[in-house]
Amino acid sequence: MSNIQSNTQVASSSSDTISANANSLQEKEISKDTESNITAKGNSITAYETSQTQKSAYRYALEQDAQHIKTLGKTFEQVDQSIANILTAGLLGD
Repeated sequence: MSNIQSNTQVASSSSDTISANANSLQEKEISKDTESNITAKGNSITAYETSQTQKSAYRYALEQDAQHIKTLGKTFEQVDQSIANILTAGLLGD
């Protein structure tokens, strides 16, 4: 019989890595453009604001995924322990 083992440390580490990457997606200041024409300036502002909104949404999604990974790792660990307890108690035949 093969053993199924989960590892909450690996799940937690993966979750932390994703969270750290999500946190790196912070809003950045840009320098003001004083030489572009009005249309180009307006378009660049719109593009920048759209990118900031998308970046925020992506960061939120990554943070949610990181939490799900951590929770799933803990759940797998509990299932593994339950199966081990059943096997130890001899409730399953060999």
